[in-house]
Amino acid sequence: MKAPRPSAVPVFSVGRLNSVKTTNQVEIMQTIGMHDTAVILLRGENMNAYDLVPGTTVRLTYGWNPIQLNIFYGYIDHVESSYEKTKSTSMNYDRVVCIGASYALKDPLLGAWSNVKASTLVQAVSAQYYLSSLTQNDDYIWPQLSAPGCSAWEFLASLAKKLGYVLTCNQTQIRFVSVDTALNQYLSSMPIFYTRFSAPSPELQSINNFQAVQGESFPMPGRAKARVIAGGIDQRNGQIVAAANNATITTTIGARRTIPFFNEVRTDLVVNDQHEAWAALAGLVQQNRFNNFATASLVGDSSVAQGMPIYLTGLNGLDNGAWWVEEVVHKFTVNTYTMDVSLGRDATKDSGLRPITTPYARRSFSTSPPTVLVDDHWRAAYQASTVTTAATS
Repeated sequence: MKAPRPSAVPVFSVGRLNSVKTTNQVEIMQTIGMHDTAVILLRGENMNAYDLVPGTTVRLTYGWNPIQLNIFYGYIDHVESSYEKTKSTSMNYDRVVCIGASYALKDPLLGAWSNVKASTLVQAVSAQYYLSSLTQNDDYIWPQLSAPGCSAWEFLASLAKKLGYVLTCNQTQIRFVSVDTALNQYLSSMPIFYTRFSAPSPELQSINNFQAVQGESFPMPGRAKARVIAGGIDQRNGQIVAAANNATITTTIGARRTIPFFNEVRTDLVVNDQHEAWAALAGLVQQNRFNNFATASLVGDSSVAQGMPIYLTGLNGLDNGAWWVEEVVHKFTVNTYTMDVSLGRDATKDSGLRPITTPYARRSFSTSPPTVLVDDHWRAAYQASTVTTAATS
């Protein structure tokens, strides 16, 4: 008997209402430091339907059926209704926009803490919203941390940025770890994608297209280099002198008897003390660590998520190897399943191996706890867990 042909599974259930809907197009967007988002395209649904109101829980199964399946747990954020003349029977199309289980962290958070680790706060905030947490516990002890009233998710994202950690939410588990630690976690089981030059058989070709950019030729949109113009007074004659970080002004500053002051400083980072400055700089170094960037379209694999490595093979010798997934968009219809990924890594020919920079040699990770529905809210079976470490022998 011939095995059934794998197919995508665009079917989702709405909360406890036992309402099951079938759609022909779904996108699941996962980005480091942002809420997971699923956009589900429905046809001919009433925009005011009782089971499509904001806050309604959604369970979405996606992947290749019956080979590989994953589950998106989230809440309806809003519904976008549209009309397209070119569609059959001039039907209305609704896009149901759902935010993952981290939706609960959209509540404002206000508080101040002294002499505390960021990882400890991540565990506390996750437990407050009945989410589990996987945190790395060898981070700084901060003399002062405060949440000014922004959302709890924004607060956690700011902590991750300061430390250079990765903040992600997969199902109901918040992960707050460094890139090196996460690489060590996934190294032995990272997904492998092939081109026609390396695939064992034609049907295993899983890289549709790939583009890599090295160095600074892939700037972030809207970003510019820092600009500093410094001024000073020469005590001998009272003359004002100036210097800048460009070649247009040749006057040098710093000569003896010159008292400098700043005329203009442009920056997006403000710190309160020296300790916070060092931690913030460490975070920026980690955040900008990837010198090589790439975008690719891959054949769908539901295990690929933000904050994990994948392995590409069959490209040129410089681009083969491990790449870090910064963003992935799962796109699937009834018969197709692809992923658009944004990738980064430190250097060419990266094997994925990283030196252990802490006094610990081995790290063990707990598996993600089950996600259950309690009182119309997605909750984890337990609230917090910590990366455990074992000392070198």
